Amino acid sequence: MRRLLCALAGLALLRAAGALAAAEPFSPSRGGPAQSTGCDRHGAVQGRLDIMEETLEKTVEHLETEVKGLLGLLEELAWNLPPGPFSPAPDLLGDDSF
Repeated sequence: MRRLLCALAGLALLRAAGALAAAEPFSPSRGGPAQSTGCDRHGAVQGRLDIMEETLEKTVEHLETEVKGLLGLLEELAWNLPPGPFSPAPDLLGDDSF
């Protein structure tokens, strides 16, 4: 389950990075002020990516906690289920001679 969550998180991060790159394409330019503007854009995009990565990591941690809790509840429910029609009958007398 952890692998699935990590894979989904990675895909979301790559997709978000692609959306940001499409929104603000980085075009290297020659010269003083124009080059500075390009570096500023690159720095801004990198800052946003860092924030997104941090948010994504927190979300994955939260989802892992939720999934573990749900799995624990399912295991508890499985132990408390009444016997089904095909489950073996309990041995009330304690002898397995039959």
